[in-house]
Amino acid sequence: MASVRRRLSAGWNRRSRIDPRLWILGACLLLIALGLWIGYAAALPVYSAPNLPWWVFAIAFFAASRLASIDSPRHGTQSITLAAAPFVVGLFHATPLAMLLGYALGTAAAAATRRPRAFWQTAFDIVRFAAFGAIGIWAFRTIAGSPDLPVWHSAAGAIAATAITVLRRAMSEGVILRPRERGSWMDVVNHLRAAGVAAGASMCIGLIAVRLIPVDRLALVPLAVVTFAVLFTHRAWVRERYDHEAAEFLIGAVDALAGRELEPSIVLLLNRARDIFNAEIAQLTVFPSQPAEKAFRTTVRHGKRDEVMVALGLGELDDVLEAETAGVIVHAGAASDPSSEMLMRRGVSEAMVALLRGESRMIGSLMVGGHLDARTFDERDLRLFRTLATRTTAILENSRMERSIARLTELQEQLTHQAYHDSLTDLANRSLFGQHIDQALRRSAEGAASVAVIFLDIDDFKGVNDTLGHAAGDALLVEVAGRIRACLRRPDTAARLGGDEFALLIEGVDSAIEAEHVARRVLDVLREPFTVSGTSVIVRASLGIAVADNSDANAASLMRQADVAMYVAKGAGRNRYVLFAPGMESEVVHRRKLRGELERAMELNQFILHYQPVVNLITGEITAVEALVRWHHPLRGIVAPGEFIALAEESGLIMQLGEFVLRTACATTLRLQQLQSTPLAVCVNVSVVQLNAPTFVEDVLAIVEETGISPDTLILELTESMFVEDTAIVISKLEALRNAGIRVAIDDFGTGYSSLSYLRRLPVDILKIAKPFVDDLGTGADEDFTRAIVTIADALQLHVIAEGIEAASQVTRLLSLGCLAGQGYHLCHPLPAVEVEQLLRQGGIDRSRLEAVPDTTEKRMPLRLLG
Repeated sequence: MASVRRRLSAGWNRRSRIDPRLWILGACLLLIALGLWIGYAAALPVYSAPNLPWWVFAIAFFAASRLASIDSPRHGTQSITLAAAPFVVGLFHATPLAMLLGYALGTAAAAATRRPRAFWQTAFDIVRFAAFGAIGIWAFRTIAGSPDLPVWHSAAGAIAATAITVLRRAMSEGVILRPRERGSWMDVVNHLRAAGVAAGASMCIGLIAVRLIPVDRLALVPLAVVTFAVLFTHRAWVRERYDHEAAEFLIGAVDALAGRELEPSIVLLLNRARDIFNAEIAQLTVFPSQPAEKAFRTTVRHGKRDEVMVALGLGELDDVLEAETAGVIVHAGAASDPSSEMLMRRGVSEAMVALLRGESRMIGSLMVGGHLDARTFDERDLRLFRTLATRTTAILENSRMERSIARLTELQEQLTHQAYHDSLTDLANRSLFGQHIDQALRRSAEGAASVAVIFLDIDDFKGVNDTLGHAAGDALLVEVAGRIRACLRRPDTAARLGGDEFALLIEGVDSAIEAEHVARRVLDVLREPFTVSGTSVIVRASLGIAVADNSDANAASLMRQADVAMYVAKGAGRNRYVLFAPGMESEVVHRRKLRGELERAMELNQFILHYQPVVNLITGEITAVEALVRWHHPLRGIVAPGEFIALAEESGLIMQLGEFVLRTACATTLRLQQLQSTPLAVCVNVSVVQLNAPTFVEDVLAIVEETGISPDTLILELTESMFVEDTAIVISKLEALRNAGIRVAIDDFGTGYSSLSYLRRLPVDILKIAKPFVDDLGTGADEDFTRAIVTIADALQLHVIAEGIEAASQVTRLLSLGCLAGQGYHLCHPLPAVEVEQLLRQGGIDRSRLEAVPDTTEKRMPLRLLG
């Protein structure tokens, strides 16, 4: 009973793998057959006497099918049969219904007595015969006409009907076999050629029988003897051919395994085994020879990539059999059957499996399973498979395989290392870093010391990739990783989490101060310039520190806190470290939301420019405008740059935004310059991120040339903090700009690292007095700083501009000190370009906002106007 269930289950599994086209074709043929038989064939009488009963044809079709010979031992799906002989006899001496009934019963009986065959195959054969048989009967009756006509009419009809049966076989070959490759189609063509010859010979036998039946039925006996003799001779020739192909296959298998390299040799062997058995899958599993080694499995499957020497755990050796070690055919049966479960995992319904047992140990297992056609494995296949397994065992049992397995074990260790380490820097990756944190936290729970995690992100690393190329960026990351590793003690861990983001695990931390000390040390070692592709690169980094402060800490929470702190460090100006504190998450969430809105704003062109005039404090004439970017937010309205510039620098969007500001400001100023006779300059602020870009000078000059503005009317404003480090690089860039005619201004002069020594060396043209010093004027406060700035500018022959003028009294004092140019809300607010255009047409700002020129008691010559 269990065997029956297994066969039914196997048949159902095979049916579930049928090409959907076969179901469609079968349904169409069934409809055609029903129509032909109900409307035509069922009512036809016998063509000519005698009228043979249905059981005669059942016996004849059973014998024709059961004694069939295989045409191709490799692709033995379709047999060469003598079914055309009883079919031709039935055309003459049976009713169509009797012949159909005889075919159905004879074919079903033959299928039941052979190797288990899927029910759908037999059913499809009967449906196919019903459809094409009806068509053949119609062709025969149409061509043959009346039995009284000359014999050649009926012979021609029989030939036409037999040709239709060959068409029926062609449909079997093309649909059931489902050939995938050119070679398969050639096999189909060759098979059909042989089937045509067999059908013709069988038809001739049938026509002879038709002539003998009315005359002398005993003469059919020698005809049958001759027919069966020819058939058995053909079967013997087929078996000899199969044995020849099997011998060639085994010789080829031995040659395949004799290759120099084990892996490709095994793949070649399995491909040949899959080919000879026309199977879907072939597998070879090699068991470990030493306890420390692993098992390895190689799988070749039709239409899929080969899986070569995949490491396995002992629990994955599911094709190991406890019995039948020489080789056995297994079927998908009951769910509790281990073999059935193994086949289901492979996606096949039948397989041949053998254990490879050597003299001293079990070497492995071999499996060939599934079918690319409708056949099943038989005893002949199993004998060949067992011989293959025996020879495979003998060849694999040598020292070369042992060396290969040892090498594969070493390779597996390398792959494991690669799975947990960054391929570029060889630091731990995120997965291994998280494991180390959890391990460190468990050790920390047993003692008093704590654990700290530091996240590090390189500032403006994208600029290095964009300007020097990704190869240079990778080289920089390797150098950064080396310096970070040098800052750590032996128990600590450095990791690369991806991109330009690194992480450090510090164990045995008594307080956050120790983690901060490590962070400062990392910042110090990174300040030394890196040489990448012949270019000196300065690396700045933002660090976030998180220290485990309770027993509930885990790797995920510590890494999240360090990430938040790092993000805060970027928002605070970068190139620094920040220690995580509760409440930071909400700030980071807000900044990340704002960053997303900022990225969309760049895509939707939501940025506009306002221009604040720089005014001649004597005449009120506008001598320059400062371009100030504004974000036209769809919900918040106009957003000032103070809310988003730092975030743009942090995200790298400042490069794109700065290019937009410079290009727009130059193009707008060129148009405004047409409205007055005196030259109008434009001041554009430059971010440190832009200045550090290696192609900064080239980008600026390209925009100047593109817009057509005169270079001497463009003023680039930089803050003092940009000149503190990398002075030589900054000077070289500024000199290149000045050589092209572009002027440079130091913005907010006096609030940074003012020094006469560097001011004398810098190629600058303008000093802008910071607003705090202007605020002191006219209020009785100390104005010595403002006086000193004006004196320095006078001595160095520099222009000077006062920023943040908010009262008329400040204008008076600036003029008395010799500063003739200024800007501020008292003089004019930043305006859209169209309103600046109106001011220019009016000749400048309202002069009532200017105080009278101070008297000459101030012994000072006024500085030159900006022009």
